[in-house]
Amino acid sequence: MFEILNNSRKYKNNIALIYGEKNISYDNLVFESNKIQKFINSNTVSLLVADNYSDFVVGYLAFLRKKNTINIIVDSSFSIEFIDKIIKSFKPNYIYSSRLEEHLDKQFRKISTYNAFTLHSTNFPSHKNLNYKNFLLLTTSGTTESPKLVRLSKQNLINNINNISNNLKIKKSHTTITTMPMGYSYGLSILNTHLYKGAKIVINKSNILEKKFWEKIRKHKVNSFGGVPEFYNFLKKIGFKKKTYSSIKYLTQAGGKMSSSTLEYFQSLTKEKKIKFYVMYGQTEAGPRMSILNWKMFLKKNDSIGQPLKNCRIELIDKKKNKIRKPNISGEIVFRGKNVSLGYAKNVNDLKKGDVNKKTLFTGDLAFRDKENYYYIVGRKKNFIKLFGKRFDLKEVKSYLNSKGIKVRCYTDDTKLKISLYNNFKKKPYIKNLLSKYLNVNPNYILVENNTVKNFKDFN
Repeated sequence: MFEILNNSRKYKNNIALIYGEKNISYDNLVFESNKIQKFINSNTVSLLVADNYSDFVVGYLAFLRKKNTINIIVDSSFSIEFIDKIIKSFKPNYIYSSRLEEHLDKQFRKISTYNAFTLHSTNFPSHKNLNYKNFLLLTTSGTTESPKLVRLSKQNLINNINNISNNLKIKKSHTTITTMPMGYSYGLSILNTHLYKGAKIVINKSNILEKKFWEKIRKHKVNSFGGVPEFYNFLKKIGFKKKTYSSIKYLTQAGGKMSSSTLEYFQSLTKEKKIKFYVMYGQTEAGPRMSILNWKMFLKKNDSIGQPLKNCRIELIDKKKNKIRKPNISGEIVFRGKNVSLGYAKNVNDLKKGDVNKKTLFTGDLAFRDKENYYYIVGRKKNFIKLFGKRFDLKEVKSYLNSKGIKVRCYTDDTKLKISLYNNFKKKPYIKNLLSKYLNVNPNYILVENNTVKNFKDFN
């Protein structure tokens, strides 16, 4: 049995999940997952299309508890086209989904239903010589261009779960609420850590602008929730400090750097309301967390990403890959630890591979450390942008627009994706709408502007 539920007997009468009016105990969670697990064979590859339903959690645990299975998770926000690419590239034996029934019924056999979700078996042949250390695969990019996934081992996940749950002092008496998609590493990490400690999780599909969300917090006496920078920007805008939720004890933030004004807002919240605020830094490739800034140091160093997790190391290297030993000199973050992923996968043949990273991750992020060994992000070596906790490859965005006959230069200031046009100046609204749909992000975070670059070679 996967370690998340190893303590299920100890917690068996505790509530694990709350969804609507339905409560699911830990004991019942195992019982329900067995209903799905009995249809799954070992030595198989499975695709799970994640959505924030208790039914997904039950299915997720059913697959994780099955010996010798490789499980691919993609979020339901991805397009049918992207999911089809995943299916063609990885040839899964099973697909578990709530939104593909009509699409899949034309291709594959329905073998079971579990409330809103359906389990399909595919017509792909059984796989040979797969490496089952590849336990879980998660997407790292928010685009639809390339089905590239991160290969995570059971050890990767367990090390990270232990680190985070211990740092946040998660207890079986705690209650959290889902604020992010469970198909991405941050949302899934919150699920994993709380289940591991026997805590209670309110499964939520409402956003923070809906009354339903805050009613759930009051009704279930929620202790904590997490979010990406944009999430906390919204909390600031709606005047979170003025609201009274005595049950909330701590908040977590990851998925990018918050603005100075938002950092200061939550710093004052910590002082005034005694709500602990934890800043975390990570990538899906690290399972996903690498460092944490505890709430006490947040009051002193609110723009820091903190220090590396227990039994992990962060090093900084210069352009020649020499280790930087002095403080206040920036370089690329190199992370070392047992939670570093095994590598990437583009297709099923990559699932035969073992650990190519050797517990070392070159992050592409640039940072410096101060004299007290606290780290600060200053930029990126690689050409990526993070929006709403999703990472986008700027080269991929540019390639997509070029395929539409639109010449561009792509860049970012860490708050917006900026598109500088060489031509098609009159099509700014069209391009903005096109990218918003392609990337599945709010168009307010995309800025399309006329070319300010004099030499066209800068676009190549």
